[in-house]
Amino acid sequence: HSHKVVIEHEGRTTELEVEPDETILSKALDSGLFVPHDCKLGVCMTCPAKLLNGTVDQSEGMLSDDVVERGYALLCVSYPQSDCQIRTIPEEELLSLQLATAND
Repeated sequence: HSHKVVIEHEGRTTELEVEPDETILSKALDSGLFVPHDCKLGVCMTCPAKLLNGTVDQSEGMLSDDVVERGYALLCVSYPQSDCQIRTIPEEELLSLQLATAND
């Protein structure tokens, strides 16, 4: 069954029903929510978000485990595993973290 995903984006909160086999990004775009994105493959880091609540499967993405453990996600490869609450974040915030942890 679908999961309830609440997205905070540019000061607005939108509630989506997302199927487990559907990415949060594709559902957001289908719903007319314009979230920055580019490659849709979990590589380019253009669609970062912070998971405030809930769990997603983003095993197809290339974020380091360290960054994922801190609650960051790439929406294009995030499949909800429970009801979630997420907030989109600036790309720079994620990039600096990913670079900091990539060398460990």
